[in-house]
Amino acid sequence: MKNKLLLICCFLFTINLTVKAWWDPGHMVTAMIAYENLTPEARKQVDELTKQLNRDYPYINHFITTGPWPDDLKAEGVSTYNTWHYTNIPLNTSRIALPDQPEIDIIWAINQMQKVLNSEKARPVDKARHLAFLVHLVGDIHQPLHSTSVHDNHLPGGNIGGNAFKLKGKWRNMHALWDDGCGYLSELNDINPYGKEKEALTGAEIFQIKEFSESLMNEFPKENYCSPMELDPDFWALESHKLAVKYGYRGVNEIKDDGYQKWIKNNDEPSELYLKNGQEVVKERLALAGYRLAEMLNQIFGA
Repeated sequence: MKNKLLLICCFLFTINLTVKAWWDPGHMVTAMIAYENLTPEARKQVDELTKQLNRDYPYINHFITTGPWPDDLKAEGVSTYNTWHYTNIPLNTSRIALPDQPEIDIIWAINQMQKVLNSEKARPVDKARHLAFLVHLVGDIHQPLHSTSVHDNHLPGGNIGGNAFKLKGKWRNMHALWDDGCGYLSELNDINPYGKEKEALTGAEIFQIKEFSESLMNEFPKENYCSPMELDPDFWALESHKLAVKYGYRGVNEIKDDGYQKWIKNNDEPSELYLKNGQEVVKERLALAGYRLAEMLNQIFGA
């Protein structure tokens, strides 16, 4: 994402793990769900590629820690890949003229990551980096606010993924709210910006993410979804856009006594009703992202 599109903040895991965006826990949960659904051969190969990254980034000591790594690059001042993290499907009810959108976006990037991982020419070190980006981007594209830009007369250039949709209370804006899973991921986040330098996960931390992921898989079993999995990132982006509109920007924040439903507005504080509805969306998106990522990796590495 562009620097102005994403909040680049660090957050601390409950047991001294530095984390960030869908924040870090969301990416690790998606990666763990994928890892638990890999074939033995695919798991073996992603473990080998994880070791490649570990040489340069010692804190990447498990497949799930590849997921947050692309955001770590941004925190280190590497902006080369910023437009890879999102796509801007416009919500333009004011019918204003729209600015040009980047041709190189998250959909383009996911397709490119797959090409490199399928290549017989690419070196392991390059495949390792592209694997980490794929893990991250599959998570990002399932986060509804990474799919949509709202354009109106006040913000003709777009609302930068909900960052310009200000909120009161715990979350400063709508993008941050949804990166934290509408509160669902808060138990894994200690919201303190710019935390400690990253360290390798401990066994207890990996186990905590695994338990959290297993609870999601139990609530949203893979068998509930179509087989074979839908693996078109254009389709994923459209899914996220529809959810961003229905539960994000037009999410019900209050129901009056007469039954009138009030959408959330700029400078509102998200209500329990809004958070509850958002969390149901978030949970399914995390699970589905993990299953789809596993299917994609099994096709690449599982033969």
